[in-house]
Amino acid sequence: MKLKTKLIISLGTITLIILALSATVIFTMDRQHETMRNLIAENYARVMVAEQIKNETNFIAREVRELLLTTSESQQNEKITLINESLQGIGGTFQTLEQMSIGDSEKLQRIASIQTSHGNYTDMILTVMMTAMNEGNEAASEFLLNQNIRQQILQEVDELVSQEEQVMITTYEESTEAYEYAMLILTIFIILSIAIVIIITYITIKNITKSINTVRKVITSVPSHSLEQLPRIAVTSKDEVGDISIAYNEMAASLEKLSINEKQLADELKEENWIKTRYAEIAMKFQGIADLSEFGNVFMINIAQFVKATHGVLYIKDESQKLQRIATYATSNGSIEPELTVEFGHGLVGQCAADSHSMYIEPLPKGYISTQSGLGEATPTSLLLVPIEFEGEVLGVLEVAKFESFSKSEISIVEQVCKVTGTSIERILDHMKIEELLAESQTQSEELQTQSEELQQQQEELRLINEQLHEQYKQSDARKKELEKIKEDLEDKNKSIKLGSRYKSEFLANMSHELRTPLNSMLILSQILAENQYGNLTEKQVEHASTIYSSGKDLLELINDILDLSKIESGKVDIYPEEVLVEDVQAFVKRQFMPISNQKNIDFKIRVDEKAPAYIFTDDQRLKQILKNLLSNAFKFTSKGSVELYVKKGIEKQGMKISFSVLDTGIGISEEKQQQIFEAFYQEDGTITRKYGGTGLGLSISRELSELLGGYIEVESVEGRGSVFTLHIPDLNDLSVLQEVAVTKEEVKELEVVDETEKITNPLILENLTSEPIQNRGELENKTVLVVDDDMRNVFALTAALEMHNMNVVFAENGKEALNILDKETDIDIILMDIMMPEMNGYETMQAIRQDHQWGEVPIIALTAKAMKNDREKCIQAGASDYISKPVNMEQLLSLIKVWLYK
Repeated sequence: MKLKTKLIISLGTITLIILALSATVIFTMDRQHETMRNLIAENYARVMVAEQIKNETNFIAREVRELLLTTSESQQNEKITLINESLQGIGGTFQTLEQMSIGDSEKLQRIASIQTSHGNYTDMILTVMMTAMNEGNEAASEFLLNQNIRQQILQEVDELVSQEEQVMITTYEESTEAYEYAMLILTIFIILSIAIVIIITYITIKNITKSINTVRKVITSVPSHSLEQLPRIAVTSKDEVGDISIAYNEMAASLEKLSINEKQLADELKEENWIKTRYAEIAMKFQGIADLSEFGNVFMINIAQFVKATHGVLYIKDESQKLQRIATYATSNGSIEPELTVEFGHGLVGQCAADSHSMYIEPLPKGYISTQSGLGEATPTSLLLVPIEFEGEVLGVLEVAKFESFSKSEISIVEQVCKVTGTSIERILDHMKIEELLAESQTQSEELQTQSEELQQQQEELRLINEQLHEQYKQSDARKKELEKIKEDLEDKNKSIKLGSRYKSEFLANMSHELRTPLNSMLILSQILAENQYGNLTEKQVEHASTIYSSGKDLLELINDILDLSKIESGKVDIYPEEVLVEDVQAFVKRQFMPISNQKNIDFKIRVDEKAPAYIFTDDQRLKQILKNLLSNAFKFTSKGSVELYVKKGIEKQGMKISFSVLDTGIGISEEKQQQIFEAFYQEDGTITRKYGGTGLGLSISRELSELLGGYIEVESVEGRGSVFTLHIPDLNDLSVLQEVAVTKEEVKELEVVDETEKITNPLILENLTSEPIQNRGELENKTVLVVDDDMRNVFALTAALEMHNMNVVFAENGKEALNILDKETDIDIILMDIMMPEMNGYETMQAIRQDHQWGEVPIIALTAKAMKNDREKCIQAGASDYISKPVNMEQLLSLIKVWLYK
């Protein structure tokens, strides 16, 4: 049996084992994949569609609440359009869910039940919208509060999702058991396969080794023989060993033949060495030449004589990027005169330069060119063109012709010479440039000579200074040690600054609490007095109370601005880029400032240039905060005329994508004050009789935020005629995955210190944020509220305000006292919980209340005066139902209480 047959049988058996093993693995993985695919494609897909129905239902509820909050007809129409679109979209979602569940009667029945409930919910939503349009938002809100259809829909959807998740868990467990069983079988099969492969491999190797040893003995004797007389192997079999013997004998014959070829190669090497010697001789003859014309003549003469050329021309590229003729060989009047200049790609010379490749033409046409002597003339028969290069750039072309053919050696020598000639030409060109510069420098040296006398006088002064410096140098060691000590002091001061920055942040946070706590009671009581419910205050007293309330609000705005500026200066403000639509920015500005425009009777325009981008990738909250500050200033300092927001394409050379310009016809700013206005607490009208209020922090914050966004703010103004503030910002599209950025930014928005009207974040509160008449307070009558606060000023203010609504108020000064009251009282309807209290703070108290089964569901509204990041999240995690910051807006607090009492 031949070795080939043995190997085929062995390898075939191993291959079959591998194929069987692979098929088993593929079958096992395929079954596992099919199980998981069904799990994802069917069950998980139904879960996602059900979640989509749930999200759409919540979206419709949120839009209805916003519809009931707005009084603008255009905004109401916009909200109604969005609600109708969402209602139509849910119908298609139900169809998708039904198609996914075809064949499962139980799921179809449950889907039909959800669809029926949603139909009732749709009717209810349409009723609310009709009521809002016909009878007003208040009547629609009352009707909406009495409905509980949405909770039923969400419950049924959650039950459907739970059923699908249970099916997925069961399927996954069955798949896991099948996979473990398959892996056991596969392991046993692998062990058996390995054993069989080892046995087959051992038998095959043993048979092959025995046959090869015979051949090895002959091959190992080769070094002891001459290359001309190598030993041969006797061919005694027709198997692979016999084939190897035949191949060895043929190899021996080839080696003997190779020995003869080596002698021939030695002769060729001699010829090649001769070529290199001649090339070196030619190259040496034009080394050291500094003039281009001289170099051309020497180069042409040596090349032509060496290759026995009868005609030659050398072209070099000039400054106009054309090939200029600088040298010729054996040209005569009887022949066509070579061109003085040739452009790249024109004729054979220009094409040779353009292609950067040699050209050899033979035979030449009769009469192509003629070479004359004293005895006669004749036509060359062969032509050679070779490019001259330097670092990949063509510097010239050599053209030579002769009567007979060019040999390979001659062509090789010419090409090698041309390869190194580029270096010499570049050197000559550089040398010529240097000589030109030397000539210019000679002229300049003559001009400098006239200044030498003045310089000598200065040199004497410098000598004296040098002596002084030399004396100072001796003292450098002492100064060096002094500088090292200063460096250490600076490092210590830097650490102190960092520590001071941390203390500053803590101080501002604590001061925020300490300022907001008394401010809370001042605002509540002044608001109660300003309402003059009992009519026992004079008009002047009501005006005084309103002034106190307005001053308190101004103080609150100052606190928020100082906190914002502190966070920016300490580097704790992060930028969260996202795709911001210019259309959304336009709508935000319109909502914010159109009421102010109407109130002050100032023309307000928003203009967007047609070349402005439709969107920009930046921080939406920071951009709107800057525009809000700039527009607030514009309206503040403009008593008549107009204010305009102009959006245009940014300055591309500076990397700016978009520009927002705020133009006003106000008091304007003098040129010397146009940079000072960006300093913190600086006010353009800084006299004690100034007519314009404000903290002087808005522009400072805006400038810092614009730099964080990678942009800047510039101002143009004429005093008495108006101002133009322009915000230039780039596109921040680097950064990060848009979805993750959006989520993070949404979280940050909830945690930052923002406008007081945005503190209430529970969606249900939006249904009750409309102002109510003083007489309409029967909804809170006889309800009992527990107020937990260690500051009796706040307790007094909240008690007075709540009792005006006929509520029963019970108060506790700390968390422990609140828990004792809850142990005794059984009719507490709602709890108002302060956070920062001694002995037991608000977080600990809320956690203890939630652990008590009796009070596990009582509504708890957290009140905090610190208003820093993460406060709301910490309150909700501790057990709060909702969160509102101090100073408390009583209308918002009362609306929040109503929502949680009647939820």
